Amino acid sequence: MILLSNIYDTLRPTLCSLSILAGMMQFVWPVAADETELVIHAVNYPPYEIENPGEDGLHGFDVEVVVEAFKRVDLSARVVFLPWNRVLSMAERGTTVAALSCAKAESRDHYFHYSDPISSSTNVYVARKDFKGRIPLILADGKNHKVVVVGGYINELELKEAGIPYLTATNDKAALNILFKRKFDFFYSTREFIQHIAVGLKISDKLQYFNTNHQVDYHLCFSRAWPNSEVLHEKFNNGLAQIKADGTLEAIHAQYQ
Repeated sequence: MILLSNIYDTLRPTLCSLSILAGMMQFVWPVAADETELVIHAVNYPPYEIENPGEDGLHGFDVEVVVEAFKRVDLSARVVFLPWNRVLSMAERGTTVAALSCAKAESRDHYFHYSDPISSSTNVYVARKDFKGRIPLILADGKNHKVVVVGGYINELELKEAGIPYLTATNDKAALNILFKRKFDFFYSTREFIQHIAVGLKISDKLQYFNTNHQVDYHLCFSRAWPNSEVLHEKFNNGLAQIKADGTLEAIHAQYQ
């Protein structure tokens, strides 16, 4: 027992140093984000983010823009797909570096640094082709109509802030089903997204779109709780400015037209 005690007393300074070093390494690793691959989280939202690319190999224009912008500042990034509510929860806790693509909202301001705009969407009331009621010209015109919206996204927040009653659906296919089978008047959503999925669902000729004169900018939203997020935010904006200036961003978007 005396021998073991002597050995421990001899090694104790070394063991303590190793323990401190391990703790430092564990703390420093996520801060040194420029030395590893950045994992961005998103939801499947074509043509902005495409979880399962088709034969054309397109991954979504926001995905391509983000990867290329980081590449310009010598950073590697990839996108992993998860349900949107989970992505937002991870961003608030600091367990993801950033969420793609997201719109500004007061409820998110306390846990996001918003990048410069990377794209935009046209928010519309989607209606059946046989809709014969009063045509909405602005968002407020949805009052006194039966409106469905997918819960958890910026579209729902907009309806709530405008005081427009609505029914929430779990996803876009469910919302379209409500629009057709339950004879709702409008599905409040994004024109670019619905037009894209309508092709796959073969319902393009069964829909019409009413603009609300409301466009929304999308951003790469960096988690404030992620170590060194302000530095990554600045680097990304620098890379984004480069691909805007040399025409790369425009060329990426042209592939999707």
